[in-house]
Amino acid sequence: MKTVNILRDLNLNIVDNYFEVLTPDYIFIPIVDENYIIIKLNTHILKGQLVYDDNNIKRYSSVSGIALKIGKLNNKKYLIIKNDYKELSISKRARNVDNISKEVFLKYYSNDDIKKILDNKIHTLYINAIDDDPYIYNKYMYLKNNIKDISDIINNLLRLFAIERVEFVIKDSYRDLLNDYKININYNIVNDIYPIGNDKLLRKYLINRDDDFLINIEDILDMVYEVKKNKPILEKYVTINGNLIDNPSVINVKKYTYLKEILSKFNIKEKNYSIILNNSLCGKNISLNDCIITSDINGVIINKNNNNVKMECTRCGLCYDVCPVNINPLIKSEKCIKCGLCNYVCPSKIDVVKEYQDD
Repeated sequence: MKTVNILRDLNLNIVDNYFEVLTPDYIFIPIVDENYIIIKLNTHILKGQLVYDDNNIKRYSSVSGIALKIGKLNNKKYLIIKNDYKELSISKRARNVDNISKEVFLKYYSNDDIKKILDNKIHTLYINAIDDDPYIYNKYMYLKNNIKDISDIINNLLRLFAIERVEFVIKDSYRDLLNDYKININYNIVNDIYPIGNDKLLRKYLINRDDDFLINIEDILDMVYEVKKNKPILEKYVTINGNLIDNPSVINVKKYTYLKEILSKFNIKEKNYSIILNNSLCGKNISLNDCIITSDINGVIINKNNNNVKMECTRCGLCYDVCPVNINPLIKSEKCIKCGLCNYVCPSKIDVVKEYQDD
């Protein structure tokens, strides 16, 4: 596997700072079709209440407050709810997972792909706990902060299903930090190289038996909420990091919070900066006014504006040499995992992913 230790190359520090941003003034719930909004405007909404349901997508309010109106942001529609700061919630009792049966567990867990995996006799169930970007530390922080819930689910997976062993796959750089917190789970430690956390690559690296399987720590999180806590996931870990951030941190934030409100909590060292989502090497650049925190946002990277001058491709082959899936990045391929290593090594400063691999 062709990989790069970007953490070392860029002399980046591990992010071990955590705080919560759980009182947004407003939330902005994405909607596609207003006909699927299932509450009335100008009425009071409870935290955890289902407000949008188009049969494929269900969205729940992450605060209690007043459903004000339908608004637009960057040409996308949102249901805007004003927070009343009372945290009045839909009341549901948590379940004692130690007493439930396999059938009850499967009844309340909704991911059919993971259910198919659990239907097998499993030698080792690997759980990908690697944040697949050198600037992002959500999975590490989730492990550190939620070990009791995680342990409860793992113990019950071992009790209910034909699984011999569960191992969390972590990067070597996480080892000492997690040991400091005495987290009692089995680790499989891999070198801190990029993009080892990509599921396709990690499967190739780890799995050499037909009865070994890999799932993600997000799948465990879903089990914690759906099976144990009996409520929707209303919060999200997001890493705020970059070379212009004074205090890189993992934050726990209410879903559908306006990014501009979150970044007011941080000191950005210069006015001239770029905001990059999820991937520091080829992530989408956005405007501060355009972004709402949804489930697919893992990292917000604030870096100095890139003033590199793009030059003509010299056909040096460096992008091909570093590609972890062994394709020519200059030719469109469905195998591309959009890791951005081709951008990282390109001496001509070409955005190879955007020019050759994006749809």
